[in-house]
Amino acid sequence: MRSVVIAILGLAVVLLAGCTTTRITRAASAERLERSATAFVADTCYEPNGGCATTRYLPAAQAFADQAQVFGRTLHGAGDQEVVLAFKRLWRSYHTLRQDVYRSRDRQAEVDLKPVTRAFIGVQLLVKNGYSYADPTLYASGGYTLDPYYN
Repeated sequence: MRSVVIAILGLAVVLLAGCTTTRITRAASAERLERSATAFVADTCYEPNGGCATTRYLPAAQAFADQAQVFGRTLHGAGDQEVVLAFKRLWRSYHTLRQDVYRSRDRQAEVDLKPVTRAFIGVQLLVKNGYSYADPTLYASGGYTLDPYYN
């Protein structure tokens, strides 16, 4: 009997540690995205007098950084469907930014966008692996194969 209780307690500790690790990973992914998005916005402001250069992608960069912050807050305190909805807004904002940067043909901006892209892909995998079951549109489409949010 005592060994059964010890085994159950051990299993509970392992499960609790797994949940804590998952929360830490989620928080780290969201924070990495926020930092990279904020750094990208700061990099677009490269005027020596402290003002921002007029670029076509600066509004999209700021909007994406704002969405990254909203997503991070949502990840910490909202339900699963709210996280999926926040990710979809983040996804749209990221693709708007990416299109604006590539349309600008600013090679330095394209290089500066790479850390943002890596962080975004990390968050995208996090949502795909941890929250996609909460996406009601997947039931209608039949899965992730052609879903742009998860591929």
